[in-house]
Amino acid sequence: MDNKHQLLDRILEGRYLTPVFQPIVSLVDGKTYGYEALSRISEKELEMNIEELFQTAFKHNKSWELETLCRGKALEQSVYMERGKKLFLNVNCNIIYDNTFREGFTKAYLQKFGLNSNDIIFEITERVSILDTHAFTSAVEHYQKQNYGIAIDDVGAGYSGLNIIASAKPDLIKLDMNMIRDVHKDETKQMLIRALSEFGKNAGILVIAEGIETEAELDTLIGLGIGYGQGFFLGQPDQDFKDISKEKADLIKSFQAKSYIRKSKTSIYPMAGYLSRSGHTFSPYEKALKIYETLQNDPSITEFTVTDRGAAIGFMTRTSLIEKFGGRYGFSLNSKKSIQQLTSRNFLSVNYDMPVNQVSKLAMQRQYEQLYNPIVVEKEGNYWGIVTIKDLLEACTKVEVDTAMHSNPLTGLPGNLLIDQEILYRVLGDAPYCIIYFDIDNFKSYNDAYSFQSGDMMLMLLADTLNKAAVKNEFIGHIGGDDFIVICDYHEAEKYCEKVIDHFSQRVPSLYHKDDIDRGYIISKNRRGLTEEFPIASLSVAGISNRTRTYQNIDSFSADIAELKKKCKKQTGSYYEIV
Repeated sequence: MDNKHQLLDRILEGRYLTPVFQPIVSLVDGKTYGYEALSRISEKELEMNIEELFQTAFKHNKSWELETLCRGKALEQSVYMERGKKLFLNVNCNIIYDNTFREGFTKAYLQKFGLNSNDIIFEITERVSILDTHAFTSAVEHYQKQNYGIAIDDVGAGYSGLNIIASAKPDLIKLDMNMIRDVHKDETKQMLIRALSEFGKNAGILVIAEGIETEAELDTLIGLGIGYGQGFFLGQPDQDFKDISKEKADLIKSFQAKSYIRKSKTSIYPMAGYLSRSGHTFSPYEKALKIYETLQNDPSITEFTVTDRGAAIGFMTRTSLIEKFGGRYGFSLNSKKSIQQLTSRNFLSVNYDMPVNQVSKLAMQRQYEQLYNPIVVEKEGNYWGIVTIKDLLEACTKVEVDTAMHSNPLTGLPGNLLIDQEILYRVLGDAPYCIIYFDIDNFKSYNDAYSFQSGDMMLMLLADTLNKAAVKNEFIGHIGGDDFIVICDYHEAEKYCEKVIDHFSQRVPSLYHKDDIDRGYIISKNRRGLTEEFPIASLSVAGISNRTRTYQNIDSFSADIAELKKKCKKQTGSYYEIV
């Protein structure tokens, strides 16, 4: 018997394993979704890392004994896990249909640890080939019918992942850590992860990024739309069930806000805080019976938030509390408990300054039973109030109607009201921007000589050119007449301007008679009514970025851009300048 085999037997005989738990968190608000149960060897003199231990067990046909010990230890500790959180248990796909395994997850067995099937996620690794696909699929269906969750682990590490996903129809998939490593530097990884994220949303499967180790990886994954994450950067495995630190949760929220700004086409939606109301709050230590009696006497309280030292730590609807006191034993079981023992920590909370269309999107992604619950609003980490689904939908509808009302009827682009809001949002913010004004030179003379209909065609040509040149979600507006605006959420807009000028110069001759193009000018009347020669239409382009300057008010910005526009108009032919 080799040394590793002897160590394995000693560990199994002495049960020398300690479970540790790594948090799996929401990449929207940093709240803990669940914990993956991992194992560590508890005796220092038994020198073997955990990977070697499992490899040795597999080699000597003792995987079942080792996995059983690991699961048993994790379940013993689960009595200390907050209810409502998920416990992820690693399972070899070739034992999930074993009758002995099934007997280990009966309702009676779980009740011993204060768990139910909703709390358990079987995490099936993709690294092991399935020996009996039919038996595996039947077993997965059995556990899903019993309300266990199924997660496919290490997706992207081997060849069978997609087949397992197709056959198992899991509730969650976990992306292999090798896909996550340095994802911010690898566009191919980003494309693949984005595709898996979209697949998950369309298929109703939660996607978890495993092995997040750096701030840059976290930022990139949030930008790619990944909903959940796990890794040493967020929280290390621990013998206790620990949430991630407040600093990491705040970092997630800030990256989420930054991601929204990058993706959002418009900032015209109001912030969640503007729609919120104070709501009802209770201390976590208040007796549930007292609150139950308060609700009985005040029908207007339809929900409440539990706050501790200013922070929201729990949420409950009126219906949920009444249900807790219903039934044959509800009153006797719950009347002496504090309210924090009954409230759920699995609630949606958002920052005060999150736009309501983003809040609505997050709200609609919740589980059905929570779909119409109000959303908790926080400001600087403290409870601020709640906002209802009705208020969110009304606000979003109003914005959509206003957008349609304030768009230019000819080009369909946002008009002055929306443009002003966009400029204000950028100028008074601290994110990178470049605001560019486009003006058609000699437009009035063309309009007079060729008719208003032809003038409209030139305006539509420029609008189309501005749209086709856009590559980074630029905001494009039509101020009126021949004045347009483009707002970039980046500094270096020179290439965009050059592309617009080049394409406009190529396309605009099609709107002139051949004789005028050959001559290089048209003959029309100037503003004094005198006949004059006017060159073919060109573009004057003036832009200001906050690369080297910032503004405390909109008036200073307006004065600077007006001066720059005058300078550009004095140049001959198409000309742009960005400062």
